[in-house]
Amino acid sequence: MMPILYRADETEFDTYGIGVLSDCTFCKVTEERNGAFECVMKYPLHGALFDEIKNDRVILVKPNDTSRSQPFRIYRITTPMNGIITVYAQHISYDLSGIGVLCFESKSVSPQLALERIFSSTSSQHSFNCKTDLSAPRAFSVDRPMSVRAVLGGTEGSVLDVWGGEYEWDMFDVILHSKRGKDNGVVIEYGKNLTSLEQDNDFSSVYTHLLPYAVVKNGDTENVVTLSEAVLPVVEKYAREKTLIKDFSSFFKDGETVTEDTLRAKAKSYIKQNPFGDETPTVKVSFEPLWQQPEYSQFLEKVNLCDTVTVRHPDMNIEVKTKVIETVYDALAEKYSSITLGTAKSNFVNTVAEIKSTTDKIKKETDSFPLLMNTAIKNATSLISGQQGGFVVMHTDSVTGKPYELLILDNENLYDARNVWRWNVGGLGFSKSGYNGPYETAITADGKIVADFITSGTLMANIIKAGVISSADNSSWWDLESGEVHLSAYTKTEDTDKLSDSIAEITERTSTLEQTAEDISFKINEQSTGGKNYLLNSSALNGLSDDWEYSGLVTVLSDTEVISHTSSGSAFVLGAESTLSQSVYNSVADRSFVLSLRAKKSYSQLSAYMYVQYNGVKREYLFNTKDSFDWTDFSVVLPDVSDGEITVFIYSRDTSLTVSDLMLTDGSIIQHWSPAPNEIYTNEVKIDRKGIEVSNSKSSQKTVITNTEFSGYYNGEKIFTLNKDETQTKKTTVDGELKIGRTKLIPMSNSSQGLNIVILD
Repeated sequence: MMPILYRADETEFDTYGIGVLSDCTFCKVTEERNGAFECVMKYPLHGALFDEIKNDRVILVKPNDTSRSQPFRIYRITTPMNGIITVYAQHISYDLSGIGVLCFESKSVSPQLALERIFSSTSSQHSFNCKTDLSAPRAFSVDRPMSVRAVLGGTEGSVLDVWGGEYEWDMFDVILHSKRGKDNGVVIEYGKNLTSLEQDNDFSSVYTHLLPYAVVKNGDTENVVTLSEAVLPVVEKYAREKTLIKDFSSFFKDGETVTEDTLRAKAKSYIKQNPFGDETPTVKVSFEPLWQQPEYSQFLEKVNLCDTVTVRHPDMNIEVKTKVIETVYDALAEKYSSITLGTAKSNFVNTVAEIKSTTDKIKKETDSFPLLMNTAIKNATSLISGQQGGFVVMHTDSVTGKPYELLILDNENLYDARNVWRWNVGGLGFSKSGYNGPYETAITADGKIVADFITSGTLMANIIKAGVISSADNSSWWDLESGEVHLSAYTKTEDTDKLSDSIAEITERTSTLEQTAEDISFKINEQSTGGKNYLLNSSALNGLSDDWEYSGLVTVLSDTEVISHTSSGSAFVLGAESTLSQSVYNSVADRSFVLSLRAKKSYSQLSAYMYVQYNGVKREYLFNTKDSFDWTDFSVVLPDVSDGEITVFIYSRDTSLTVSDLMLTDGSIIQHWSPAPNEIYTNEVKIDRKGIEVSNSKSSQKTVITNTEFSGYYNGEKIFTLNKDETQTKKTTVDGELKIGRTKLIPMSNSSQGLNIVILD
């Protein structure tokens, strides 16, 4: 289904709105269980209705195999790259993030009434409805104004936190299911419908023992209650012991007596309810939806978010039955690109929610905290948020016009400026004495940090040892390997209020700064992409062209993952027993070169390697491994290249190896990826050293101009061609006279009378 564009205030979606975005080249929808629900679309500059694509407008897109089309509000449009923009949109339910809920409290309320109260106690009118199949009454309150979406989930005390469940977002309907998905007996199996599989077993949250304790307050004194046996066993199948140290103070209600027996009972109950003795498997698969094939349609093997499915791969000894936690759906092809099964890893939104939750718990449970932390946060807030004005200057080379230095000044005139930030290939530095320094705060390109840049106030611990940051008396520590943190400090309620407000303010401003920095980074990268790329069609933007030699199964990929992890948005994928190589013959000898790329290896059973060969038989490997790896940057410097021939060779013994952003350029500094000179590749225009090709998929026409050909094609057939002094055409229509040598053909006034043939003198 092609996306349909609507104005920002559309609520019915029963017409074609502004129109169908018929030239859309890429449109995928990602939905996570109780998480993100977003759409990414790519659209050419010359496409129909391009000028109508604007922020805050809405596109209607099919999000999966069974749901009706859903509205997504545009929130970001990238600057055009290669003639194509990328549009990012969020489901219309994200509008609830901009609608406030007023405070209320209910000591016992059903989830349906709680939802109705939330949606009716808003600061502004809206079109959203809510319903749930949950029924158990519980205490629920909104103790401070916050957005509707925050009240629904993502914060402590939210609807999701109190009742649990799984959300479904359907147009303007918010539905909280006790269990959204089903187990329809769907099996995704190797040799049947499984096309790719990646299993990730997360061991980071596995513990073998639990050490529970509780703090009991008696007036101004505090006592810590622990177990006589100290720890409770969780699981015994692992060789190394790993203990979770947990405070159970909040598990006791006001007035409830804390004893060793009650602490033990609550700890054992916690172990039963939280299986933290087991690894958390996550499986990402791509598969062919058999229900779309006529010969399999009777099986109805449809998969949706939150469904339970079985994945089998005998060769990898994998058979798991687990829940669908994320789907990526290709709206144009109307099929899933991938589904993720298992337990979702934490993301930025979850992390922020956990930070706030932890802060709230500290406020309720503790009553003192070192003033140093509060002072440091106030100082950081003042430095980051208190600055206004300033001038940004970019120095460019007077000969080449290329930028080489970025300055941020406190004065419009460079030589009158006193406070100067200076950023170039040598490093980043700050001077209080003007452009010429000295730069007493700096990070230099050789990996050094000026000593004054690190002050004692920045390091809160006194000892750093073996991966653990610890205080001098070991009462507070942070294990950097396991992530465990233990603090013996406490805080006053009023100090925590200020701390919470400061964190909220810093988080908000950091988010804004992060977006601004992303835009600045994009613009700078565009202006400083670096030197010439000697590799032709270096990131598969022209498909599998004859610039490359390959064997086995080599394909081209440009999906959401590739777009989000590469500069070019395109990649080569090498299947089992596949090779890909290119030789460069016109490089300048007697100088250095640098080769760089981004790559991902999905499986770890068999080997894959990449090397560059130069100076005859000399080789440098960028990687040679059996281990899998996620998106990783690789590079190698080739010093003193004496031969003009350089060969890049890639081999994969197993599926699949993905490579992108290959860049071979002069010098020894890694450059940002850019295509080879004179290469422009879009969906309908291709320009490179071979010539120009302009095509139109709608009309099935193509025009090719090279040094040996000027031709027009229709449906793949050559219709006309001009070669030297000869023109060949399949059909010719002449309006008027036609002269052939000394013969002229003149049509009669009445076409039925035929032609006059005139012999010229």
